[in-house]
Amino acid sequence: MKTTLTALALIATIGATATYANSHAESASDAGDAEKTRVISDTSIAIYSQNPYIQSVMEDTTHIQAARLKEIMDRGDEIILLDVRPRAEFESTPGIEGTAMNIPRNFIEVEAYEQLEDKDASIIIVSSKGIRGGLAAHTLQAMGYTNVRNLLGGVEGWTK
Repeated sequence: MKTTLTALALIATIGATATYANSHAESASDAGDAEKTRVISDTSIAIYSQNPYIQSVMEDTTHIQAARLKEIMDRGDEIILLDVRPRAEFESTPGIEGTAMNIPRNFIEVEAYEQLEDKDASIIIVSSKGIRGGLAAHTLQAMGYTNVRNLLGGVEGWTK
């Protein structure tokens, strides 16, 4: 019984991942940086595939892969790296070098207005695995920020 449930969960996860990648191949609003193949950490896939709300948020959010972010940073493009991990985690666990701004996910609606004045700035959201980042990016988009992307896989994806 347990083996059957595990196999069904794996099939559902693979199916959800394939559906997600295929359904978003051309739908991102930022065509230059949109990712045609979405790669999400194993943990993120499990959370994403089981939660309809997170599925809808991730589908409506523009994402960026770590390799693409590295290219943008190497080019020296002007971007804001916004880490949405809790303050204690931001201070104790390495993230992406050069990330100076930390607004925890649970404070994004309040603190973004104070710290992110330019609603057209290029903002890359960083979280641990990409889920909180997707939620934060979605929230900022709903608040009127026009150029927000979530780092797929978060810090975990960046360090791989």
